[in-house]
Amino acid sequence: MNTIVERLQSRGARLKVVVPLALLAIFLVLLGSAAAQDDAIVPTFTIENVIVDGSVSILAQNFPANQDFVVTMGPIGTLGINGTPVAITNSGLLGAFAATYPIPANLVGARQIAVRLQSPQGYFSYNWFWNNLTEPAPIPIPTISIESVVPDETVTIRTHNFPAGMTFLVTMGHMGTLGINGTPVGTLYSGAGGSMTATFPIPVLLKGLERIAIRTQSNPFFSYNWFDNPVAPLPTPTFAICGVLRDDVVVIRTHPSFPPNRDFAVMMNFMGTLGIDGYVVGGFNSGPTGVVTATYTIPSGLRGLDQIQIRAEEVGGPFFSFNYFDNQTAVYCAP
Repeated sequence: MNTIVERLQSRGARLKVVVPLALLAIFLVLLGSAAAQDDAIVPTFTIENVIVDGSVSILAQNFPANQDFVVTMGPIGTLGINGTPVAITNSGLLGAFAATYPIPANLVGARQIAVRLQSPQGYFSYNWFWNNLTEPAPIPIPTISIESVVPDETVTIRTHNFPAGMTFLVTMGHMGTLGINGTPVGTLYSGAGGSMTATFPIPVLLKGLERIAIRTQSNPFFSYNWFDNPVAPLPTPTFAICGVLRDDVVVIRTHPSFPPNRDFAVMMNFMGTLGIDGYVVGGFNSGPTGVVTATYTIPSGLRGLDQIQIRAEEVGGPFFSFNYFDNQTAVYCAP
């Protein structure tokens, strides 16, 4: 049996172990409580007032005490990260404060702005605010109207909403082209902008057309319209086959219905193609009367055929005519 002294010594030893363990447990509880408090600190702030392009006022709460926060602003969507520094604010003893910050010059005019407060200790908070709610002025869309037309001579236009100080190239083209890649007929300087009138000549290649497209362009601005060119309808140009030497040459003669003084390319192709995209075998100018006699060589790719299509098409213009001939030696009209 243990004596009374031995029992007391054993109990004392157990107390020596239990007391430090109890103290350690209390310390861990307190540490966990402190950590929980730190984790619970989520600093936030609200937007209280905005002076457009001037300043923003905030009300902060739940900030860690006595820490310096760098205040930055940036474009919306950035959360203020790497923004423009505008101030340093200390959170004070209670971690709650009101403050007003200037809107930096690089964000003046922005509709929405992000603002961020961040301390070197790793705490941060961000928000955003509406700054400038003014809608930007719409960019005027330049247009042109037709004032008057001298058939086959000139057209006078009036501009509307033209930007100032720009030189516009004026072109005309076939109906449906919007004047794109048309014939240049002049330039127009917009001066003070807005509305003005100008007159331009109708180019030779478009004379005789019933409708003509007109365009003004100075990147990025452009406008287009079209006008009636009230002239008597031109006859459809035609030509006759005057003679053929099989697999060698063909002679054609144009009729007076051809428009005068215009250049035509001559092509040959298989029957049924109307001569479109055929072999280019030459060309002619219709001269003052529109009547021309010309001889063309039958291309090797069409020799041996019984019938061949031939086409005359105006270079850069709307007129064309086509016909066909029997690939047999014959004379059909006097030279």
